[in-house]
Amino acid sequence: MRMVFPTQTSGRLMDDLATDVGTLVESFFGDVTDRSRVPGGGRMAVPMDIDESDDAYLVTLDIPGVDADAVAIDVHEDMLTIAGQRGVVKKADDKPNTDEAGTPPPSIKHLRRERTIGKFERKVQLPLAVEADAVTAEISDGVLVVRLPKADPEKGKRRIPISRG
Repeated sequence: MRMVFPTQTSGRLMDDLATDVGTLVESFFGDVTDRSRVPGGGRMAVPMDIDESDDAYLVTLDIPGVDADAVAIDVHEDMLTIAGQRGVVKKADDKPNTDEAGTPPPSIKHLRRERTIGKFERKVQLPLAVEADAVTAEISDGVLVVRLPKADPEKGKRRIPISRG
């Protein structure tokens, strides 16, 4: 007689069931760990906050494991674009646990992959003009903060005199 309450073996049963379902899904759709086959081409989800102060907009993104050199920030007119890529995730001993294609070396067998690698891009339509030359960005502990100073609405404004004919 089987017990209704969870036991060590019932937890293992659920793990075995999940493995069987995963195998079934892979047989229809291919290996889901192959990032090139994942919808969106292996896009990395990047959470973002946007805040406004009296003189600037602050855009904050969580990008753990992304090197500052792998991020590009562009401001064009009223559009902010932040793009980058998290590549090979490294272990504590600083040896990569995958190659450039995401394939583990022969001595490593992945049992579970939840940390995303791949490209990301976020675009933000800015409500007002910003001083593009004064935009700054700083990354610390996997958090990127982009500061976009607001443009002075009076800057570049001038009154045009009307001549009499």
